[in-house]
Amino acid sequence: MSRKHLAASLVALGLSTAVHAQGQRYFVSGAVGVAGGRLDGPYHEVYRDGGHDATGAVRVGAMWQDELGWGVEAGYVDLGTASEQYVVYPANVTTDVRVRGLLVGGNLSYRFDAPWYLSARGGWLHAWTDRRTRVDGPSVAGDPSISASGNGWYLGVGGGYDINEQLSIGLHEDLYRIRASGGGARFSGYRETVTLQAEYRY
Repeated sequence: MSRKHLAASLVALGLSTAVHAQGQRYFVSGAVGVAGGRLDGPYHEVYRDGGHDATGAVRVGAMWQDELGWGVEAGYVDLGTASEQYVVYPANVTTDVRVRGLLVGGNLSYRFDAPWYLSARGGWLHAWTDRRTRVDGPSVAGDPSISASGNGWYLGVGGGYDINEQLSIGLHEDLYRIRASGGGARFSGYRETVTLQAEYRY
């Protein structure tokens, strides 16, 4: 485990312990939706997705909740796949870059007119990119696959409805800054998601 991973884990553990000591609440949430964005690749190529690729995320955390609430969160997000298509005569080449990540951050919520709420979140993102190339036709010289990883950040806003004291459902929009390197390659860019999220508090 790297020093950054260890530090993030210790911070999350310490905050979670403090919340438990005060008898506050924990939460778990799941989200599904669509992703889009642009990534710049190692050979000046550009990978795009028009916002129709599937995305999903799982978050867990602890919160201090009142009319204005705040908390800490950690989770996993699958940011879908961006692609590039081109021709290396006589072959058609498609290159896909799949992006996933771990995140650690904080969140705020404001219940301005119960049961409705607004929320914001942000923090650190460690992303993995997996580049895969498919060739329709004769073989083409080049790297069939490249894996890379690196640190970035994420920000998001949303809103929703409290079904009861434990369960909420909402719509969220998040922006993820991707930076990854490995195998002699670098990837950078953004992925945007719009998701429907369900959160359970206990």
